[in-house]
Amino acid sequence: MKLKYLFLILTFYSFTTIAQQVTVTEPTEDRLPFYIDPSKRIPDSELEDKKEGFFMTGVPRFEFDPIRGFGIGGNAFLFWNNTKDDPFFEYTPYRHRLNAEFFIFQNGRVRYALNYDAPYLFNSKWRMRADMVVWEDPNAQYWGIGRDFIKPLTFRDKRTGQLREFRNVNDYEENLELAELGSDGNYYTDINYNSMIQRERLYNILGERVLIGGKLRLMFGYEALFTSFSSYQGERFKVPTADGQTVEATHNPTLIDKQIADGTWQRFNLTGFTGDETYRFTSMIAWAVIYDTRDFEPDPSKGIFLQYSHEYSDRWFGSYFSFNKFMLQAQYISTLHRWRRDKNRITFAGLAAFGHIFGSRINFIEMWDLSSQAEAGGILVLGGGRSIRGFREARFLAPTVTLVNLELRTRFYDFTIGKQHFSLGLTPFYDFGSVFDSPRQLSFQKWVGAPGIGGRINWNQSTILRLDYGISREGSQFFFGFGHIF
Repeated sequence: MKLKYLFLILTFYSFTTIAQQVTVTEPTEDRLPFYIDPSKRIPDSELEDKKEGFFMTGVPRFEFDPIRGFGIGGNAFLFWNNTKDDPFFEYTPYRHRLNAEFFIFQNGRVRYALNYDAPYLFNSKWRMRADMVVWEDPNAQYWGIGRDFIKPLTFRDKRTGQLREFRNVNDYEENLELAELGSDGNYYTDINYNSMIQRERLYNILGERVLIGGKLRLMFGYEALFTSFSSYQGERFKVPTADGQTVEATHNPTLIDKQIADGTWQRFNLTGFTGDETYRFTSMIAWAVIYDTRDFEPDPSKGIFLQYSHEYSDRWFGSYFSFNKFMLQAQYISTLHRWRRDKNRITFAGLAAFGHIFGSRINFIEMWDLSSQAEAGGILVLGGGRSIRGFREARFLAPTVTLVNLELRTRFYDFTIGKQHFSLGLTPFYDFGSVFDSPRQLSFQKWVGAPGIGGRINWNQSTILRLDYGISREGSQFFFGFGHIF
C-alpha cells in the first residue's frame, strides 16, 4: 500500500516537473496577449542578429543632387527593441523608433524632420505614427502637368532660334540658362523655367488597428499641411550669353506661370500657387485598408502587401481646398535563393501602384505624390529617388498615375564591428510608369522606364542605407537615402 502511495507521489511530481518545463519553454506565440499570424514572425536568420534594448544608428550624409548641388546633413535613428523575453520581440522590427533628420543643400534647400513609430503600442493591437516635416526648396521641380508632357524635352534652341528636341536634360538646362537680348535692349533668361520656390510645414498623426493576426490593418489619421509657392518670373540673374559673355538678365515667365495663364490649371481644377510667402492650409483626413503578410517590414524576405488608401480634404473642416486622392498598391516579395546559414539571399521585390486625384479645388502639390499610409510614406511621382530613378523628380505629373518598380535585392556579405551588425548587397532594378489626364485614358502607350543598380548596407537590420544609380533616355542620377523605396 505504501508503495502505491509512493508511486502516485512520484507520478504527480513527474507531471508537475514536465508542466514546469513546458511553461519555461513556452513558444513565443503562446505568450502573446493576442493572436499574431505565424507569417508575421521574423525569420530565425534575422532574429539571430536582432539587438536587444535601446540603441542608436545614424550617419552624417553627404550628397550630390544635379538640381541642388552638394548637400550635408544627417539622420539619427533611436530604437527600443526591449528584450527577447518580450512576446513581440519576434514579430516587430522594433517597439519604438524615433528618426531625426536635418539636411541643407548648396542651393539653400533645408529640411528638418521628426518621425515616430510604435507598433503594438502598450502591447495592444494599435500602432501609432507621427510626423513633423519642415522644408524650404528654392528649386522644387515643375516639368508640366498633363499627359502631353510625356514627350521628350523640347525648347527653342537659343543658338539657332529653332525648336529643338533635347536628348539630355543637362543640355536642355544649359540652353535654358543662356541670356537673350530682348527688343527693349534688356537681357532675359529661362534658367529656372522648370523650378519654383516651395515652402512647406507638415504635421500628421496616424493610428492603426490590426486584425486577422496582424495581416489586416485599418488605418486612420489626420494631416495639417501649410504650403507656399512662388516663381522666378522677374527675378535677376547673372548668366552667360550664347557667345560667352556674362550678363545680368531678367527671368522670363516660368512654365508654372505659363500653365496657370493658359488655362491648364483651370482645366484640372488646380490651385494653391500663392505667388509669395503666404501659406495655404490643407486640412486632410486619411484612411487605409492594408493586407500585409511580409515577415520583416524594413527588409522583408517574403510576403505580399496590398493597400487601398484615401485622403480627403474639404472646406467644411477648415481646409482651403476640396479634393479626394486615392491609391491602389500591390507588393510581392519572394526570396529565390539562400546560402550561408540563410543569412545571404537573393530576393525579388515588385511594386505596382495606381493613383488618382479629383475634386473641385485641388492643391496642386498633392499631385506630386501618390497617397500612401504605409510605413514608407507617400510615393513621389513620377521620377526621382522614390519612383522612376533615372528621370528628374516630378518629371511626369497628371491626375492619374501608374508606377511599377522591380528589384532584385541581394545580400552577399555580413560582418560585425563591435556590437554593430552590418550586411552588404547589390540591387539591380527597373522602374517604369505613365501618367494620364483621367482614368479613361489608361493604356499601355507612352510609358517611360529606366534601369539602374543600387547598393544596400543593412545596419542592425532596422536601418538600411540605400545608394541608387538610375539611367534614363534623358541622363543619369545618383541617390543616397535610408530604407528601401518600398
